[in-house]
Amino acid sequence: MTWYAVKTIPGAQLPRKEYVVKLTRSAKGYRVEPITNPMLSLVERALDEAGFEHYMPTEKRLVRDRRHTDLYKVKRFALMVGYVFVRDPRDWRKLEQTHGVAGIVCTAEGQPFPIDILEIMDIRMMEAEYDAVFDIQNKNARAKLRKNAKKDPRLKKLVGALDIAGTMSVPVNSEIFQGFTDAAE
Repeated sequence: MTWYAVKTIPGAQLPRKEYVVKLTRSAKGYRVEPITNPMLSLVERALDEAGFEHYMPTEKRLVRDRRHTDLYKVKRFALMVGYVFVRDPRDWRKLEQTHGVAGIVCTAEGQPFPIDILEIMDIRMMEAEYDAVFDIQNKNARAKLRKNAKKDPRLKKLVGALDIAGTMSVPVNSEIFQGFTDAAE
């Protein structure tokens, strides 16, 4: 079980845009809307479709919501920008031709550079520790949001809509972000 590093093209680790056709009452009768799957990047989707087992270390961050500027959303970002790990690829040529792959990291002799499984496990362990801290802080932020929503009717309406949709955002609040800066240090 050997892992190899793969260099990605710029932008391949961002969420992939997909398009959905929605029916409307307009003269045309439909509208094409772009949506993104925040849990899957372009290169991950392409590697899945090509049949490669892969791993892209990621982190979660709070990013300001564009529609409701007093709220933040959880977004997923690559920890190692420009690189994805692939496990035991059988067809190197097919891997190089996969959409989003710029090349394979090689040794000085031109052979693919193997990465020890223990190093991959260390990266996964650090990623899991960070996710555990983030989940606790996010849970506390949600509780604080609900507490603040009891006083503000506009915020209460937003929280209700987000709960129904299955997405929850976190308000801009210095106390919430104080926990993130403490964890980062």
